[in-house]
Amino acid sequence: MPKIIWKGIIESENDFPIADIPENAKKLDSEEDIKKLQIKALPFIIPSILICFISMFLKTFIANEKVINVGFLFIGVALGFLLIMVHELLHAIAFPTNATVYIGIIPNSLTAVALSSSPVKRNRFIFLSILPIILGIIPLVIFCFSSNNLKELNGLMFGMAIMGMTSVYPDIYNVFNILKVVPKNATLQNNKNTTYYFE
Repeated sequence: MPKIIWKGIIESENDFPIADIPENAKKLDSEEDIKKLQIKALPFIIPSILICFISMFLKTFIANEKVINVGFLFIGVALGFLLIMVHELLHAIAFPTNATVYIGIIPNSLTAVALSSSPVKRNRFIFLSILPIILGIIPLVIFCFSSNNLKELNGLMFGMAIMGMTSVYPDIYNVFNILKVVPKNATLQNNKNTTYYFE
């Protein structure tokens, strides 16, 4: 397991870990400013929203009745929001065992981050990027297969599913950029808030 350090409040991207990048490394074409990245990545939230609402439509259509308690839906959304640090921890634990990962909060962009300057092979980098989606997939599966009469549970699970599925949209945007240009056997490495790749 990698070494995980609680960084606390991160004032700016200048506090991100620094690395010695190989001379042959190429810069990954991705937005470096976190606020701009969140905006640029917004189209990648659409598939997650569609999956959640198609699931809701089908369950409601088949049951021919309301299947959730709305109050518990909002509780589920709140719980999903509170799991944001678990989201970052899932990113962190998927790094190689010799890596050091810093977890912290950036208040001015209202986001939490898991930061590391350790080199990571491409496929592992993709895996650690999308791993937190399980915080949405697991509640969504429970919602889909639970009894229609368990409206409180259904509301709770659906709310958590929405948050878990949609919170990974910036990560999916990054994975999309990696899949476009980074060779399969390449290594990725972050230097501050810039990602590089090399073979």
